[in-house]
Amino acid sequence: MIEIAAQLGVNRWMIQRDVKLMQYNRDPGLKQAESSREALRSEKRACLMGKKVHAKQNDRFLLMTGITLEERTFRNMIDFHKTELMKIMNAEDQDAAIRALPKSTRRTMRNNGIVKDWRTTAGAEKYLVSV
Repeated sequence: MIEIAAQLGVNRWMIQRDVKLMQYNRDPGLKQAESSREALRSEKRACLMGKKVHAKQNDRFLLMTGITLEERTFRNMIDFHKTELMKIMNAEDQDAAIRALPKSTRRTMRNNGIVKDWRTTAGAEKYLVSV
């Protein structure tokens, strides 16, 4: 607002008073300005996100291997916990088999999308069957 006031050559308090009055009256022009501001911000955010290092690394990894880093992490976690997962898959009651695991293992599996709601996810089962 300070920049707007400086461009118009008026006191910034006048600008703030007018904006408050527009908010109170639910001015459609103000709503349009706010929505266009949000659109610009989201566009800028998306542009900056594409320039970040992790996005570039993910794109490069995808080009080299054909899978994303997230998918590779998922596969690594399944391979790491394969013995526990096989016990869960072969158990009569998956719920009890998952609860028998240490809490840290359950948390890791849940955070990596291997286990959800005391059941193995479809993606984990599909990967285990294919391996």
